[in-house]
Amino acid sequence: RMDIFKKYTSEVWYLLLIVTGYTVFSAFATPLGVEDSKIFSVPYRLLVFFFSLYIIYKNFSFKKLRNVAVISLTLFWLLYLTKSYLSFTQDFYTELFGERFLEIYIRILLIAWIPSVALLFIDYKKVDLALVSKGFFYTLLAMLTINLMYALVMPHGSSRLFIFSIYYISYGHLGASLALISLFFIFFDAKGLSLYITGYGLLLGLYTIFIAGARSPFLAIMVVVPYLLIVKRNFKFIGMFLLLLCLAIVGIYYFGKSDQYEIMFVDRTYKWLFEGDNSLRTPLFERALDIFKASQLFGGRTHYEDGMYPHNLFLELLMATGVVGLVIYVLKFLPVFQNFSLFSFKINNCYHLLFFTLFLQYFVLSSTSFALYSVPEFLYFSSIIIGISLNNHNEENESNDGRRNPSGNN
Repeated sequence: RMDIFKKYTSEVWYLLLIVTGYTVFSAFATPLGVEDSKIFSVPYRLLVFFFSLYIIYKNFSFKKLRNVAVISLTLFWLLYLTKSYLSFTQDFYTELFGERFLEIYIRILLIAWIPSVALLFIDYKKVDLALVSKGFFYTLLAMLTINLMYALVMPHGSSRLFIFSIYYISYGHLGASLALISLFFIFFDAKGLSLYITGYGLLLGLYTIFIAGARSPFLAIMVVVPYLLIVKRNFKFIGMFLLLLCLAIVGIYYFGKSDQYEIMFVDRTYKWLFEGDNSLRTPLFERALDIFKASQLFGGRTHYEDGMYPHNLFLELLMATGVVGLVIYVLKFLPVFQNFSLFSFKINNCYHLLFFTLFLQYFVLSSTSFALYSVPEFLYFSSIIIGISLNNHNEENESNDGRRNPSGNN
């Protein structure tokens, strides 16, 4: 028993808190009848911030401080903070959005910057990634099951989100995460969890995507599942996925075209796939490009007058920080590019694949919705896969220097 408790290091608790903690904290407001969900979200964000400072302190070294990921990440958020201040003080914004300036500064510091740095300082070779992954799975499974039970007991007066006080797109991505984690265990670690449990998790995740009504989680499934199947190298599964995807698209076309059915997910996905509806994103994209063209090196304003943004990661990077900001932002992923074999083959630790899977999922979300600092999951999984890559890179350097034998042979 003591050995089990020893596995729950501060880094394990931190990873569980930062990835799934908000799922738990966001589930209190609605059942308790609390209208302002910040009563729960603010303490959670503060807890993550101070825990992040502790993780940095515990794992600090000047060698880690000097690596390209930490430097580029820090330089980028300093640049974005500076650009935000200049934009907020020099550009025109509505009075209503002007009331949020301080909140944005705080979000950048407490949610985006410091936790992302903390995740880079962790030595992932000393973290039980299997334990963390199962923690992700069981937390999502428990919360979405409680959510389903709550909906059955209290069907009247509740929204489609039921217990969660989060945006419907984020709610759908909880289901996508559970479905993808379930698939990971089915494909790569069938002995890690019972097939009955992972099968239930897969169905519950897909059901959550369906009732959320958002298209982004469905797109994430279409993008990420092929990645898992390619790594798995199982042509039978690839064929089954393609068949199920075709059937799903045919079903969406049939029910979406018919006037007899009103299903939010089907209607929105039908308009997206067959009518080209992108929820009025095109004008936002065009405005971002116009702002970038006017100031290509460092970009222009960070938000539109009403506080809106391009709803696309790369367009927002170009609009707000220009080519310089885009290069600095992408530079932090250099260790991932250098060690991509960690995420393209089932070698050494298959759980590396799971973290890259979740990174891809939230990359889809950040490419279709929200602002740069508004998808913490993407920022955190980015730092996790970068941290894993840095650990591998450092081990190879030590091996080349003759100070270590990573293979374990004497």
